[in-house]
Formats: sequence, C-alpha cells, structure tokens
Amino acid sequence: MAQPHLPGTEIFDGGPPFRLEKSLGLIKPNQRRSVQRAILAVLIVWAPLFVLSAIESLVLEKNKLGTLIVDLTVLFRYLIALPLFILAEEGTIFRLGQIVRHFIDAGIITAADRPRFDGIVAQARRLLNSATIEVLVVALAYLAMIILIRLFPDQDVPFWHKAGDGGRGYSWAGWWHALVSAPVGIVLLLGWLWRILIWGLFLFRVSRLDLQLVPTHPDLVDGLQFVGDSLRAFLLVSFTISAIAAGGVANRVLNMDTSFSAFKYVIVAVVAVILLLFVGPVVVFAVKLIEARRWGIIAYGGLAKAVGTELEKKWLDERNRVDERALDVPHFSATTDLYQLSPTSIK
Repeated sequence: MAQPHLPGTEIFDGGPPFRLEKSLGLIKPNQRRSVQRAILAVLIVWAPLFVLSAIESLVLEKNKLGTLIVDLTVLFRYLIALPLFILAEEGTIFRLGQIVRHFIDAGIITAADRPRFDGIVAQARRLLNSATIEVLVVALAYLAMIILIRLFPDQDVPFWHKAGDGGRGYSWAGWWHALVSAPVGIVLLLGWLWRILIWGLFLFRVSRLDLQLVPTHPDLVDGLQFVGDSLRAFLLVSFTISAIAAGGVANRVLNMDTSFSAFKYVIVAVVAVILLLFVGPVVVFAVKLIEARRWGIIAYGGLAKAVGTELEKKWLDERNRVDERALDVPHFSATTDLYQLSPTSIK
C-alpha cells in the first residue's frame, strides 16, 4: 500500500503559509489534511460574507445578499480558486519531488557535481521554509489591500460591499472581505508564486551543471523529458489562476453588461502569464539541449563514418567472396541500427 506523503518531507514542500498553518495546528506532522483545510478556508473567507450580507439585508431591507450571490468574482475566487490552491499542494509538491530525485536516479548528475546538486536542493528548501518570506508575504497581502482600498474606483465596488444603501464606506461583509477574505486569498496566491519562482531558480541552477545528456535518447530531448512533467504537476494551479481571471471577466460580462470582446487583451495576458510561469522554467535547458545536439552530430557522425568505412572494407572489396554465410553475419543490421541514430535522427 502506498505511503502518504507526510508534510515537510518532500523536497518542494513548504512556502507560505505552510509554517503558519503548522503553528496553528492545521497541518499535523503525519497529516496534511488538505480537504479539511480547504473546507475551513471556505468557511473563513466566504461563509461570513454570506451571513453578514444576509443580516444586513434583513436589517436594512436591501438586497445585499442577492448581489453577493450573483457576484461571480467572489464565487470563483473563494468557492473555486481558494480551495483548489490548497488541494493542489499534495499532488504538485510530490510530483516536483519526483522530478528532482530523477536527476540522480537517471544518472544525469555526475558524481563530481553531486555536492553542488545537493547544495542547490538545500538552498531551495531553505528558501521555501523561510520565516522571513512568510511574514513578508502576509505583509504584502495587507499592503495590497490598503492600496486597493485607497485606489479602487468607488463605482466598481459591488453593492454588497458598500455600507448602508450603497454610499461610501464598507458594509460588515465588505470589511470582513477587506480584512480577512481577500488577504487570505492573496497569501495563497503569493505562496504559489513563490514556489514557482523557487522551482524556476532550481531548474536554472541545475541547467548550469555538467549534465550527462544522451543526444540519441528516444524521448528526443536528450533524456530530459521527465522535466516537462512539471507542466502536468502544475495543471491544477494554472487552472486555478485562470479561474480567478475568468471569474472577474464573467462577472463584468454577465452582471455589468460589458462586452466580452473588451477583455481580449486580458485573455491574451492571462495566457502569456501562464506560459511564463509554467513553461518558462523548463526553457532554461534549451542551451544544454542545443549543445548536446551539436556534440551528438559530430560524435555520432564520426562513429557512423568509422563503422561505414570498416563495413565497406569488409564487404565491398572485390577480393572478398560473398556467399550464403553473409546472410548470417550481424554486420549489416548493426550498421543499419547505428545509422538510425546518427546524425540526422538527433533532433
């Protein structure tokens, strides 16, 4: 039976708000409790908005609750994106750890570079578990909220968020959103961005090592295809980031009668950001792949020339008599197999 992936044991486990959740007992030494944390997060960030808006609707006889329920920005952000950020941790973190370990298992890291590789891994672990970074992320979340409160256009503030009958100031739900819900969401988003940054830094530093690549590897990327598995590892995270943007667009199109075509540049920007975040780190190996291809063309081309020359000497010399025994000699199949590899098959 497969063993559970214990919190803190994986190479890329950590990042804000991992330390805070551990200190609050939300993550146990032997249990990540992702589902429970996701449900708790929804209860903290969205349920109070619902309850407070319902109370204000009754007290003020204004449809605060109705405007909250149809606010797709809030629904996508706190009922879809926020729990998915938490649920994505276990699968993504474990698969990144598998990729890191495979550099060693596949023999891509030389014995001479093993200490440097271990140092790269150790530095990534230190950065992911930095208490300073975690405090900084929380501070940035509240700084962002202060800036938004001061600069966000009043006409764009939803009715449920406003005080009283829609005048200036915040409702009870509005203040909860500003002080609790939004900062929690920002912390989770920044936590993932920090993990992605450390992942990119890790791959960049590994790409500078003397890697043992095989230009004729059947994966057509010199044996590094497993690194591309990180794209699948981040699939849920990329979907979640896209969902945040999609919620904002859907809310404006359906509730504010804004034309969908007005957001074409937003959609392009989201796609560009997704590619930069998740494909960008893998591209750091491009130089190594180009170098390996150049070396492979020369090395395997030279080998093919030498083997072909010997084959010609053996079988094309007119003094050699060819009889039925030639059909049993493996020279021809071995040469054909070699020519399948060099030099044009090196992509």
